[in-house]
Formats: sequence, structure tokens, C-alpha cells
Amino acid sequence: MKLYIRTQAPGDRRDHVQYDQCFDVTSQAEWRAHIAAVGKNILTSVLKPTGERFRLNGRHLYTKSHPHETRYVYDVTIHDSYREAAAKLAPRIEAALAGSKRCLVYLPLRGALPIWRAVKRHFTDVRPERFEEYHAVTSSFVSYPDELEIRGAGVRASGRYANVLELRRLRDWCIKQMGFDHLLYLDEIVSGGMMRGHVNEMIDLGVTRVLPVTVAALADSFGTRSKANGYLNNLTKERKIHAFLWEGCHTLISEDQKFTLGAHYVDHGFGPHVVPVLTETNDWFDEKVRFDTDVIGAPETFAE
Repeated sequence: MKLYIRTQAPGDRRDHVQYDQCFDVTSQAEWRAHIAAVGKNILTSVLKPTGERFRLNGRHLYTKSHPHETRYVYDVTIHDSYREAAAKLAPRIEAALAGSKRCLVYLPLRGALPIWRAVKRHFTDVRPERFEEYHAVTSSFVSYPDELEIRGAGVRASGRYANVLELRRLRDWCIKQMGFDHLLYLDEIVSGGMMRGHVNEMIDLGVTRVLPVTVAALADSFGTRSKANGYLNNLTKERKIHAFLWEGCHTLISEDQKFTLGAHYVDHGFGPHVVPVLTETNDWFDEKVRFDTDVIGAPETFAE
């Protein structure tokens, strides 16, 4: 499988915005060793399943904890609502990005990636040279190990603090160097607190002064649970962000559902390192196959 590692080390990322180091790994021990070798410069990592796959072990990988997992029942109408909301959101995003020649798509893992895949299938222009995905890892579920001495607000940082580190890396070493002229931040909204926090950090770190930032989302329960929409709309009126766009769906079934997402964390204390969630035969779980088929049009394939 392919391991993509990002670090806090300074340096031009002109060639690889998505990673600083890339390795082919064949075991969990090898995966862990590469991350440990980076030491205190570690930021985040993503392990992508390829043709030669192995199943990882971990206390949080296969247990069912979130209601979307423990109460899961396949319901095509929920998938239909998700797909229809994405179809409505797509042209609005394209309109906001009109004139952009190179857009950086900021996608916090795990929840944002399925939204992006559902939305972009309805775009009229998805040329690779126009859109560059950035799989940020910003989970509040996980914590950086104590020995790394990564601190947020004076205490051991959670993976939530990785949003600041990811944005600093992009601001200092990627955005101008790679010629990006727009940033699309796409995510899910339940209460909206996480999106509000991420956008505030983009503003505080000066990312919004470097290039226009469009914020877009799918909202759970048709947006009735969100407490952040008014705040984000005001940021648009104040011209602190370029645009805020959202569409509501019945249920964000992809939210905190590792078997639908196909991605999670081996150990919440190891740090923000996303790995694939695979069956004992190293395939996707049925939840993800059904979701991808209904919402995205086909199951995600495994790159060779």
C-alpha cells in the first residue's frame, strides 16, 4: 500500500502538495516504522490501499461505536438524498470558482472526501490540472503522542490542531509555489462547529489573504441542526471569505461511519494517521460498496 507522510519541516513543496515522503509498505510494522522515523517533525499521514493490500489491526478499527454504525440499516432513500444534495451543490460551487485556473481542494479526512466525490461527478470541468485534492487529517478523535511534544494551547495537541499545522504548511510552502489561485474547503455540517473553527483558523493564519477561499458543505438533517450557517454567511458579507455554500440532506450517513468511509485510525493515541478499513479479504465493507454505488456511481477502485 502507499503511505503518504507530511512533515513540519520547511522546504519547497512545488512538486508534491499532497505529501513530503511516499513509501510502498507491505505490513503494519513497516507503516509504523516509517512514521516513527520522521520523529518530532511529523504532521499527518494517509495510507492508501493499492493492489497489494494488508489488513491492519487496532482497537478502534472494527468496533461499532457511532450510531451510524450501531444502527446501520441500508436505506437507498438516504443515499438518494445525499446524492441529490451533492448534485444541487455542484453548479453553485462551479459558479463560485468561475475564473479559477488552479484550485486547491481542502478535504479534511474522513468526512469531506465522499462529499467531494459526490459533488465533482456533477461538475462540467474536472480536469486534473484545474483541481488538486488535499487530504487534510484534522480529527478531534485522536491525539499526538506525548513524546512528540506537539502542543496546542499549551497542552498535548489533538488531531484537531493538525488543521493549523496543515494550513501553515500550505500557506508557507505550497500555495504560491504551486500557482493555486483559489481554495475550496469542502466539509460536512452537523452543528457546524468544526467548520466554523477550521474557517476561523484559515482567517487567523492569513490563508484567506493569500487567495480566495470558498467554503461549501452538505448539512445533516437538511441544515436544521447547524448553528454556524449565519456566522459563515456573515463572513461572506464581510468579504472575509469568497463564498459560503451549502445544501441539506436527510442524513450525513458518511459522518463517523468508518465502514462507509473506508478509513479510520488504528489507535486514537498514535496521532492523526488515516488508514483504510478493509474486510478480512482486504476488500471494502458492504456499507462502502453500497454507498459508493448509489452516491458516486461506482465503488472506489484500488489503484495498482
